[in-house]
Amino acid sequence: MEKNNVSYEEAKDRTSEQEILQLQATKEKTSSSVGKIIGSALFALLLSLPATNYYAIYAVIAFIILCILSIRYIALKPIFKVLNYNMILFLVWQTDAIFFLIVFLRVKADSYHLIPLFYILLAYGLSFLLIRSRIRAYLRESFQNTSKNKKSVFSKTITRLLGAFLAIVVLALLFYRGNKWWLMNMNTSVDDPSFLVYAIWGVGLLVLLFGFTLLPTLIFLPSQYVKARLTKKYSEEYRNEYGFTEKEWYGE
Repeated sequence: MEKNNVSYEEAKDRTSEQEILQLQATKEKTSSSVGKIIGSALFALLLSLPATNYYAIYAVIAFIILCILSIRYIALKPIFKVLNYNMILFLVWQTDAIFFLIVFLRVKADSYHLIPLFYILLAYGLSFLLIRSRIRAYLRESFQNTSKNKKSVFSKTITRLLGAFLAIVVLALLFYRGNKWWLMNMNTSVDDPSFLVYAIWGVGLLVLLFGFTLLPTLIFLPSQYVKARLTKKYSEEYRNEYGFTEKEWYGE
């Protein structure tokens, strides 16, 4: 079930009058939200700067993406600033994570810097697939009242795993610090028994890479996204239902 198939009556049943009043109250204080988005974008840009030492073009791309996100958010009407805050914040931090992590993907043999490009495309793809799955799961559970299927269980499992990922990372870093000397002096020859350990560490680093890549998806709230899209779709219906003028509803 897609959000476009949700009727106004269904959307209204999921939105209380208190939520509408709270939305209107929050709409008057969007300056803090704008400040947080701009601050997050600047921080993300700062973290992408080390990439200029190896992949200057990717830092430029990050700058363009962050500028587009910031400008689009600033241009929104106050009510949509409130509703789209979570989505824009997620996109900013997702961009931050991706363009920061490409610094660790430098390979001398990759003279055309294709590895970072493939990683960027794959990272955005995985991130959007995950949040899309979470959105669909939320729609099914909220508007269809269906039982959980394999896809929704999978997306929730991934989200829970990401929630525990930070704790695992801390433990892994502590272990790495305690065994750094051993890792640096390890013989990576295939004939050496330690090659298996080396391979395991390689897989572990890939897990860490994509774990960090997908961490920003924890920021994303499917309920807020669906609410924003439905409120935008039925904006006039809501306004007439609760007796707001256009200026009162949309803000200046």
